[in-house]
Amino acid sequence: MNSILLYSNPFTFSRIMFPSHSPIGKLSDDCLEIIFQACEGCPFTLCAITEVCRKWYVIAQRPSVWRILQLNKPASFRAAYTRFLTSEYTTSRLKAVRSLIVSKPTESRHAHLSPLPLNPLAHITCLQTSNLCLAEIKHLAQYIFSKSESGLHFLVCKNIETWCDTERFNFKLIQGHPHLRQVQFSFMEDGHSGFASIHNLLPLSADITQTISPAIQTFTLVNIRDAECFDQHNLLALLEEAENDRYEVYSQEEDTQYEEKINLLMEAWHDAERSLLRKYKVFSNLSSLKNFEFGFCYAWTPNVWRNVFGKALAQNPQLRRLTLHGWDQLAKLEKLGSKSSTIQPIRVDAESAIAECFESLPNLNSLKLVDFIIGPGLLRAAKHMSHSIQHLDIVFGKTLLRYINEPAGVWLLLGPLKEFIISTFSKRLPDKIRTITIHLHPILFDEVESVPFFSDTPLLKSIQESINDPNVQIKLIENYYA
Repeated sequence: MNSILLYSNPFTFSRIMFPSHSPIGKLSDDCLEIIFQACEGCPFTLCAITEVCRKWYVIAQRPSVWRILQLNKPASFRAAYTRFLTSEYTTSRLKAVRSLIVSKPTESRHAHLSPLPLNPLAHITCLQTSNLCLAEIKHLAQYIFSKSESGLHFLVCKNIETWCDTERFNFKLIQGHPHLRQVQFSFMEDGHSGFASIHNLLPLSADITQTISPAIQTFTLVNIRDAECFDQHNLLALLEEAENDRYEVYSQEEDTQYEEKINLLMEAWHDAERSLLRKYKVFSNLSSLKNFEFGFCYAWTPNVWRNVFGKALAQNPQLRRLTLHGWDQLAKLEKLGSKSSTIQPIRVDAESAIAECFESLPNLNSLKLVDFIIGPGLLRAAKHMSHSIQHLDIVFGKTLLRYINEPAGVWLLLGPLKEFIISTFSKRLPDKIRTITIHLHPILFDEVESVPFFSDTPLLKSIQESINDPNVQIKLIENYYA
């Protein structure tokens, strides 16, 4: 008879006996090794495996079994993790660990993790976190950088806690890791709440473009907010108010005061723009990108699109996958500054800059737009993208619902989308299956079903008939989480 230990908690195990001639007893060593790898790095499960029998003990010592170490309850099991990490019996096994996964359950009240003795983990190249705050991530990354012999190659941080104000996001978090190939910072929820997701501006003396790894191939920064966006909204309201007062100007002195007020407001606008240019200057150091995901773009002005994003795309012609979140044509959908003649040329120029950015991508294979309004810029660039695009994903979620207060709002949202899709897939690519997926929030999905614009021919059918390509597959999905 052989036996297997099933993990229930760090201190107790339940032993189950199975005959030596049972199916699991007949598996080869290599098959067992693959099964042990599927334990996903749980230290207690892996330690339990070593106590089943001599054969399992020997197989469990293989480095491949210990490539991943997962600490998913560092607060509850801190004492058990500490004993595990400091035990003389696990020292040799921990030398094989290359990927460290640290996560916490969803918290109702945030509390920082107590430090763990990670000294034995001297060969970590991949750090993955979930539900941690930026301060905890920064501590882990710096600690691993100081101890690791080969340095971090992958830094993947998901569901970052946004309500902890100890540390706010800036690119210094990835400074000093010269070997990084993949970087991901995905903030929790939708990025519209909390403190940590507000992108901080570094001091004027700071320039980290030379210390960010140019070898990064996958870069993801999602649900990040720019404080400048709030400033822009205030300035748009003030500009509109000032221009409305123009009709009450009756003297040369009042006209001079009006011009000075407009100039002061536009200078504040350009200050916010210069701040954005400095913050995202780091993108100019990325020259090996294959996958790029960023959001939000709400605050991006024409100069940011051209001199930051456009330059980054120009030096990454190999870029294959691009995802952008959040664009409302500089608050046009919110009707801020809708009557301002000063801001309209800026919005037009921003759309022109967007077109230039997409026209600089010769090999773009996959494009995903999340809450990203289709405007003249994308409509202009669609013909260029038709030569390479194979996969297009459009997500319209709850953020856009506030703009849909009448049937015409649905058409203003989906009319340009339909035109963009038809133009992007106007060129046939022989022997290639191409896909279009449209994700709509349930409320928006119901609106599409009921508005008169699609009463004769549903949206999906009208797009299919216009494209008329059997190699193009189209899906319209009702997605509550969109």
